[in-house]
Amino acid sequence: MAVPRPATPPPPYSATAPPPGPPPPYTPTAQPHSDPPPPYPAVPPGGFDPRKLSDTQLDELTHRLISRITRLVRTELRLDRERIGQLRDGRR
Repeated sequence: MAVPRPATPPPPYSATAPPPGPPPPYTPTAQPHSDPPPPYPAVPPGGFDPRKLSDTQLDELTHRLISRITRLVRTELRLDRERIGQLRDGRR
């Protein structure tokens, strides 16, 4: 049986004073591209063109994507809560 170790408190918060004066001006490091982006590729006949989706089709696609993402995020949050609970539960 493992002996629980006492939790060590976090180090005290030390706020540092902001540097005096305004921040330095922004200077971009990379030069912007002079070439225009490539044109949208032509969709072959009978192919899927996302620009031609109706509002109903777009709503359905959004719903399907969001429901999958929501399920994954909920699972991650639940696993985090379980992990935190296991770390703080002194009965184990």
